[in-house]
Amino acid sequence: MRTPVCLLLLATALLPAAHAAPYTAEPGCRLPEHIDGRRFTNLSDPTWRPDNPNAGRMVRVDFSGNRYLLSVLGTRLRFHGSYAYRRMADNIAVVDMHEAFEAGDSHYQLVLTCRTDLQGRFVFTQFDGPIEPRRRQNGGTWTLQPR
Repeated sequence: MRTPVCLLLLATALLPAAHAAPYTAEPGCRLPEHIDGRRFTNLSDPTWRPDNPNAGRMVRVDFSGNRYLLSVLGTRLRFHGSYAYRRMADNIAVVDMHEAFEAGDSHYQLVLTCRTDLQGRFVFTQFDGPIEPRRRQNGGTWTLQPR
């Protein structure tokens, strides 16, 4: 499913004013055209709320082909699924992700904005999933490991 740029801008505009500045994309940075063979390290914002059960967690995400492996650092938790990546502009990209579980599928999206070529902010939106709350949103920072 293709997400119109206007929805991405709306999602960014709806973030609380106190957090708006860190979520803006810097004009001189560039997200990669493709993420196949790349590794991201993501840190979710530390503020815990019922709709942010993964607050403060750090994960490593390895992308290969159309698949990914997400490892929750400091635990034995590993999740894998399929993804589709598309760069909307030099400094904004979207990663649509899908995981299959016995209890049901999880569909979520990361909207990436960059502050440098190797770091930036993300907004995580889960549209449906087996763990409550089934629909939720949070944010954090991402770091792309250099080649």
